[in-house]
Amino acid sequence: MTLSQEKKIPENIDQDNLTYRIINCISHASELTEIFTEIVKEVRFFLGTDRVMIYKFHPDGSGQVVAESINNNILPSLLGLNFPADDIPNHARELFIKSRVRSIVNVETGQIGQSPVYEKETGKIISEDISYRNVDSCHVEYLTAMGVKSSVTAPIFHQEQLWGLLVAHHSETYSISKQQLTILQIVVDQLSLAITQKILLTQAREQAEREAIVNNIATLLHSLKDIPLQAALEQTVAAFQGCGGRLCIKNKVSDKGLNEFLESECDFIQIYTHGQQPIIPDSAQCTLMEQFSVWDEHYKYGNYKVWGISDIHQIPGLRNLQTAFQKTKIRSILMIPIEYHQQLLGYLSIFREEIDTETLWAGQFDSDERQNYPRKSFELWRESKTAQARQWKQEELELAEKLAKQFSTAIYQYDLHQQLQIFNHNLESQVKQRTDALQQATKQRKILFEVVSKIRASLDLEIIFETTTQQVCQALQADRVAVYRFNSDWSGEFVAEFVNEGWVKLVNSDATKIWKDTYLEDTQGGRYRFNKSTIINDIYEAGYADCHIELLEQFQAKAYAVAPIFKGETLWGLLAVYQNSAPRQWKALEIKLLCQTAIQFGVAIKQSELLTQTKQQAISLEQASEQQRLLFNLVAKMRKSLDLNTIFQTTTKELRRILNTHRVGVYRFDPDSKYNYGELIAEDIAKDISSALAVKIKDSCFGQNYATKYSYGRVNVVTDIYNAGLKDCHIAILEKFQVKANIIAPVMKGEELWGLLCIHQCDKSRNWKTSEIQFVTQVAIQLSVALQQADFLTQSRLQTEEIKTTLNNLRNTQTQLIQSEKMSSLGQLVAGIAHEINNPVNFIYGNINYIRQYAEDLLGILKLYQQSYNADNSEISERAKEIDLEFLVDDLPKMLSSVKMGASRIREIVLSLRNFSRLDEADLKDVDIHEGIESTLLILQHRLKPKPDSPGIEVIKQYGNLPKITCYVGQLNQVLMNLISNAIDVLEEGVSNSFWELETENNQSPTPKIRISTEVSKDNNKIMIRIADNGLGMTEEVMKRMFDPFFTTKPVGKGTGLGLSISYQIIVDKHNGIFNCKSLPNKGTELLIEIPVKHTNC
Repeated sequence: MTLSQEKKIPENIDQDNLTYRIINCISHASELTEIFTEIVKEVRFFLGTDRVMIYKFHPDGSGQVVAESINNNILPSLLGLNFPADDIPNHARELFIKSRVRSIVNVETGQIGQSPVYEKETGKIISEDISYRNVDSCHVEYLTAMGVKSSVTAPIFHQEQLWGLLVAHHSETYSISKQQLTILQIVVDQLSLAITQKILLTQAREQAEREAIVNNIATLLHSLKDIPLQAALEQTVAAFQGCGGRLCIKNKVSDKGLNEFLESECDFIQIYTHGQQPIIPDSAQCTLMEQFSVWDEHYKYGNYKVWGISDIHQIPGLRNLQTAFQKTKIRSILMIPIEYHQQLLGYLSIFREEIDTETLWAGQFDSDERQNYPRKSFELWRESKTAQARQWKQEELELAEKLAKQFSTAIYQYDLHQQLQIFNHNLESQVKQRTDALQQATKQRKILFEVVSKIRASLDLEIIFETTTQQVCQALQADRVAVYRFNSDWSGEFVAEFVNEGWVKLVNSDATKIWKDTYLEDTQGGRYRFNKSTIINDIYEAGYADCHIELLEQFQAKAYAVAPIFKGETLWGLLAVYQNSAPRQWKALEIKLLCQTAIQFGVAIKQSELLTQTKQQAISLEQASEQQRLLFNLVAKMRKSLDLNTIFQTTTKELRRILNTHRVGVYRFDPDSKYNYGELIAEDIAKDISSALAVKIKDSCFGQNYATKYSYGRVNVVTDIYNAGLKDCHIAILEKFQVKANIIAPVMKGEELWGLLCIHQCDKSRNWKTSEIQFVTQVAIQLSVALQQADFLTQSRLQTEEIKTTLNNLRNTQTQLIQSEKMSSLGQLVAGIAHEINNPVNFIYGNINYIRQYAEDLLGILKLYQQSYNADNSEISERAKEIDLEFLVDDLPKMLSSVKMGASRIREIVLSLRNFSRLDEADLKDVDIHEGIESTLLILQHRLKPKPDSPGIEVIKQYGNLPKITCYVGQLNQVLMNLISNAIDVLEEGVSNSFWELETENNQSPTPKIRISTEVSKDNNKIMIRIADNGLGMTEEVMKRMFDPFFTTKPVGKGTGLGLSISYQIIVDKHNGIFNCKSLPNKGTELLIEIPVKHTNC
């Protein structure tokens, strides 16, 4: 069949529809395989060929059919089969790359067409038409073997690189038009775009996955305080799909590098492993994979890049390392050096196993030889390979670099943290050591201070040695501390020690008391006499003679230290500390404490001897001083109180305590018994001693024989009542009170014997000391002084009370006289005024009726004259008009009525004044109390009325049905006047302070008010008068002093402070009544007066 006879492809192809379907497929498909499948299907339908496939090149030049569409299995399927690189010669590949030509092969004609046509030298397009030439015979044979008679091939490019081919095969010869080639090229271009797009998406997705891996591992490395390297290693191995991995780092913070530790100190190397690991042969010099020199050699220039070893058996330089992997399936290593600022921190290794591969080839061929002849068959051939290595991809190397940075940062920060912890720990250790040393020194100084304090507080050597050896032993944590004293022959004995339980005692035991050390005896103290100490850490290493070691073994000592004790310039003894449990390294501070304690012991011994020498000389002075001190203290306590009972109780208690006796008592004579009777009025007794308090004692002999002697100061001292020559009656009295010995001292009141101070010893006889007798005598004298002072105090208090009472009476009398004189003058003044007013008022009031009668008569006559007089008299008419005669006649009766009313009001006022003054009545009289209240209100009416600046005061009267009472009318009126006047003063003060405006805002009463109420008590024996106001009220402090004379809260010049005081005396003292007050600030005041109906003299 010629080309003209070839099968014709229809030219009425819907180009836009095909392009649309392909673009739609590309945009909606998620994977390239889906796009490839649809495109080969569309192209095969478009071209009408038997097979269309997409062929993809591998990096080694071979290729694989990745997509295929076949027409009814006319041609065999090649999908998934691989083709060797030689199937497409290099010159054909270069032609595709340089010229991007499309080739059309016709097997029957042996022609191959190319479009477009390029100029070889310039590369410019000469023609877009298809240019044919003869095809290579090998190519014809190749296609014939495949069953193909016609083929069309278009190159597929990705980023200017030949990615693959779009190939159409047909079992028959056919021709392709230029239009079809154009459409095919459009499809190829769209396919290239789809490949680029999907590859970019795949790369982006893989990049995101790698970033997620980095972030997860970074989060793991940096999220916890202790870096979880094992978990991070496991995640890293999983990220690279490895079979195992290991992490090698330092586990010690040091300035040394990792390689230095790998070379010499493996104990400071930390290895983390996961999965399969290399097996180091026993014959190898290295124990760790990281110790092999290959790594140090590879990174010796500090270029710490990731080293991806795809096949460890193919690199000659890894020959020594290969032995570690011979027994494993590990074939690939990804060595990731972990470095921070060019400092190697560790190695991170990822291992991959060898894999078995199977490749499906289109026909069998020898991969080791060049394919010079075309294959005769393309049947499936399986090529299987075992133990193959996997190549490390560039993306994996980049991921490894990023993970290396995360590991290096985390490990470096962890090392810094460890260094900081070590630094802090070292610093804390240093501080602790210095603190411990300082505390130890302070503790030793404290112990030494306590030793010195105890030496100064008590010079009793036994106590000093006992307490100090215990303190030193506990401070040094030793087993024994002992004090050794030299005798005159330089032998010695242990005089004090403190030893822990479980060790023999050297003091107060059955052991030898006198220890003989021939060296010390011969040398008179040896080295110790030169003030040198001995420090032995181990007695068996000190080179001692056997006898010396035997002596020390008796002390059970394993180590010891000895310091000399000097008394002045003389060696007195030794202070030794022993460690019995084991040898011991003695510290300088411990020896210093021992030596300082020994020095203080020497001072204490010297002071003790000096004290012993002076104690006898000072004992008398001390006793006298103590006696004076005790007497002074006792007298001081006595003078704290001038109450005799308190003085006696204090004296007996203190005296019994000081004398350590059984009873101390104060005996008082009955005043009229002539010293024959008396009793103990105060005593202090010991336990199990019966009390003699208030027991009447009769001793007839005392008044006759002993009273005078005691008056002259006799002090009777009895050491034993049965051997003192006492009479039987006297002994009987003493036996009654269990007395075996006593001291009796007189207690005087002026020149008179008042009583006795008795000291009783009740268990046995007692030799009383002179100091004790003197002390008792002095106490008795002080009791006499106290009695005299108490008597003076009683007289002074009585005189003071009398003077105070007299002064109060004088003050009250003066107050009453002043007020009485004032009221008398006021009463006389009021009575005089009332009398002077009363006479003319009576004259006016008595004649007003006559005047009225006269006026009426005159007006009547005038009326008659008017009726009968001549109206023509112009002079009378004019005069009548001039004086307004009609008004005069009408107003004159009214005026006379007003005058009468005024005169009547004046008479009432005069009567009220006479009522108030009561000068015309006796002091006591039965009166109606309401008249006094009304008279007082009438007199004060001018203060109750409204004024321009005051709203006036409302008086509310709530009178009860009162009987007449017997009272001092004038004085009671004075009280009413004072109380109502004070209420008015308070209300006026409230008005000036705008108190009522504030109260109106607070919904209180808007006007000042005084409420006066009276009532009879339930028993009808008293009347009660309440005068209350709603004014400012009073504080509790003011209420406490309101009845005090001369106390006032009014401004200067407005009050004398006598009104309420006198009113209180009138009500309470004169009328036997009750005067109370209730008040709260801003809540008003209420005064309550209760007066008996019938007056009774008190």
